[in-house]
Amino acid sequence: MKAIKFFMLALAFVLMSATCDARETTVSVNKLPKAAQNMIANNFKGKKVTLAKKDVEVNLVNFDVVLNDGTKLEFDSNGEWTEVDCKPSTVPAAIVPSAISKYVKAQYPNARIVQIERDSRGYEIDLSNGMDISFDKQFNVVKTDD
Repeated sequence: MKAIKFFMLALAFVLMSATCDARETTVSVNKLPKAAQNMIANNFKGKKVTLAKKDVEVNLVNFDVVLNDGTKLEFDSNGEWTEVDCKPSTVPAAIVPSAISKYVKAQYPNARIVQIERDSRGYEIDLSNGMDISFDKQFNVVKTDD
């Protein structure tokens, strides 16, 4: 029983320490990395940034942006997008790799891509029909969920 209490206490300490290291601050658009500013300007013309936050956790920096139409964007420390959530609208075509666009048009011709995420393993998209599709870095489908 003492081992369980010790483990729970240690876990609580680790979680509190991690929380204390995280800092989230509101930033102005011109404080976003240039790549993020350019991506927004090029793909979301006519939309305004209503909220931009810088999230610092230990050695990891991310930026979260909300546009006036409800679109949510996430960027890494270099300003490269990691997630684009345009629900219920459509992710701009210029953001979606052509192999993914071709796959969606062929397999789900009546669906739109409403969200896209990318990381070191590949991409994940959400479609307007409720399908979630994961692709590896070579754009092979690795998982589908409805």
